Amino acid sequence: MANNLYMAGASAPTISDESVTLVREAMGDATRAITTATGLTGYELERPAKVIVPVVTPLVNMLPRRRGVGVDIVHWKAITSFDTARNWGTLAEGALPSQVSYAVAQMQNTVQTIGLMNQVSFQAQWRGRSLEADVRARRIAELLYQLKMTEERWVLGASSALMVPPAPVLAASASGGTLAAATYWVKVTAKNAQGETTGSAASKVTTTGSTSLITLTLFTVPNATQYNVYIASGASYPGDAAAWLQAGLSGANASQPAVGAVVTLADGVTTMPSGEVNPAILTLTLTAAPATSGTALSTVTSNTAKSFVDGSGNVLMWDGLIAQALNNASQANGATLGAQVAQPADATGKLALADIDNLLASMYLQAAGDPDYLVMNPLDNVRLTNLVVGAGQLRYVVQAGESADQGQLTAQYRVTRYLNKSTGKEMPIIIDRYCPQGHLVFLPLTAPFPTPDVGNAVEIETNQEYWGVDFALTDSNYKFADYVDETLKVYFLGGLGVLRGLYPSF
Repeated sequence: MANNLYMAGASAPTISDESVTLVREAMGDATRAITTATGLTGYELERPAKVIVPVVTPLVNMLPRRRGVGVDIVHWKAITSFDTARNWGTLAEGALPSQVSYAVAQMQNTVQTIGLMNQVSFQAQWRGRSLEADVRARRIAELLYQLKMTEERWVLGASSALMVPPAPVLAASASGGTLAAATYWVKVTAKNAQGETTGSAASKVTTTGSTSLITLTLFTVPNATQYNVYIASGASYPGDAAAWLQAGLSGANASQPAVGAVVTLADGVTTMPSGEVNPAILTLTLTAAPATSGTALSTVTSNTAKSFVDGSGNVLMWDGLIAQALNNASQANGATLGAQVAQPADATGKLALADIDNLLASMYLQAAGDPDYLVMNPLDNVRLTNLVVGAGQLRYVVQAGESADQGQLTAQYRVTRYLNKSTGKEMPIIIDRYCPQGHLVFLPLTAPFPTPDVGNAVEIETNQEYWGVDFALTDSNYKFADYVDETLKVYFLGGLGVLRGLYPSF
């Protein structure tokens, strides 16, 4: 029901009196059993959590949840090939059949606690009764909203180590710089306080004349603070040992834009990313000859950029959908049933309907992947809608005999479903403000291969469902926190796809 309300465009619910009553009952029951002398007062939040279903967390609302056994790391196996040799099964008389050889991805994800805290002063509680009756109970209920929204961000954008950026988009201009005619190759890494990722795939650009410049479009990844650019030259990519860290370009070692920053794109379009996501791009320019010595990309041998750590260096975040797709991507023309990860075919990075169709075709041909939903940021949905309208793939029919229809036309269009041409399935489009801009996520909820004890293609496993704690009074404030202890598991990698590195132009 929650997803149907969401898809219909229902507005976010308010804190109902029923929700407040449930929270107060839960607190009261626990208080009778556990006194504040014990230091903490705990109360189960599962019951009010079933009432509070915010429509702004569609994936958290719809993904199946499984009770875990109580461990800190969850291990599972995903079959990525039923027969790596792709045997035909031919059999000579009296001979034994060919042995099939499975390929299995050893999957694991850490279990992490997501927690948020709030407080209400004594005065706010006493003086807010005329407006909200029980201020404290309402703040506790609202905190559960925010916990679920934070959980939604994890499902899509969480990663134990920074994600490797997509390949940058390059464009050459024959004037404005001092670059000589040559072929250049560019790779990008992401950085934070912990370290640096490995390099992206290489992008190529060719300059002409002797007054050229290169514009570089870098695509951001969640939780990064900085990006490094490495450039090599040659008719073919000469290898990471000849790709050098650059300082002589605008915005060298560029910093991650602030959340909510306005970005002006190269084509003059200005965009404001929604909610709590970062802008999708950084634009840099190279006007003079790139460095040919210094720090080579070959010195970056592994991804050392952990996303969040405690004082002992322990990772505090698990891998979400996008990270698990990138970490288990299918190899080109390989026999594995890994996730499909792609970028637009156009050299400018602009999305085309063929990019979506080609990724869906690859998913089905390689792994019988047939996603159930397509998840995207609202801005990317606008872009997709414009593509569909621009391609003339829709029409608006007004019945001439119906005056009501003629006088009540609705302006604009919005694409809400996408037809998988390879399988004939219609995928509902889930608009999610927490999906990183420039990413389309193809989500499976079912798998084509029946497997005992595995009923879901993707699920959340919990050690502890939503749990609230009242802290002992140490000052003139009521302090309380909500927690959930969980991880995300993808069983069917072949049904998971990510199309990323989309240039955010409308």
